[in-house]
Amino acid sequence: MPNHQLKAVLFDLDKTLADWPPFLQHIGLILRNAGENTTARPGDQGGTFPPGFQWFENWMRRTQAPGYKPELRLLETLAKLADAGILWGIVTNGTKWQHVKLVNMGIQPEPECLVISKEFGHKKPDPEIFNEALRRLGGPRPSETLFVGDNPRMDVQGASNAGLATAWMRRGRKWKWGFPKPDFTIDHVDEVPKILGL
Repeated sequence: MPNHQLKAVLFDLDKTLADWPPFLQHIGLILRNAGENTTARPGDQGGTFPPGFQWFENWMRRTQAPGYKPELRLLETLAKLADAGILWGIVTNGTKWQHVKLVNMGIQPEPECLVISKEFGHKKPDPEIFNEALRRLGGPRPSETLFVGDNPRMDVQGASNAGLATAWMRRGRKWKWGFPKPDFTIDHVDEVPKILGL
């Protein structure tokens, strides 16, 4: 059912507002499968680098940033929120290359509320990064704000522990990460306006 008390929305960036480019997803899948170039296993979403490959992930993110493209469904969703007077912003664990992605995605100008972990000094699931996003939005209460993300721990549980309502981008998965559970489950961000009753 729609939650008409929600007045603001915060989004994760990677794998929520934007999918990783196909090449990056494929490399992540290979690494996740111990170097074997195999097809995806049941429930395997790919695009996740194992521990020890942070240097390679950083390089891939930098070189693949130009591969992000505008998506009409996403841009229409953001416009619909803005037209309805809904505050929105982005909270992302990443580096300066997140700015490049937003340009290539057509999200210009950048939202006033854009909190990038490397620039801010805290990362999800730390409560400080969610609190900073609320401040940049103009101070809506956590309970009035929906956080939308794909990562069970970083996004859903991090935001929930900070007092925000949550919507989980399931990407074909079933929830198996215990509590707190997401308040809503979606397949695409274009479902967010419906959650707000728009």
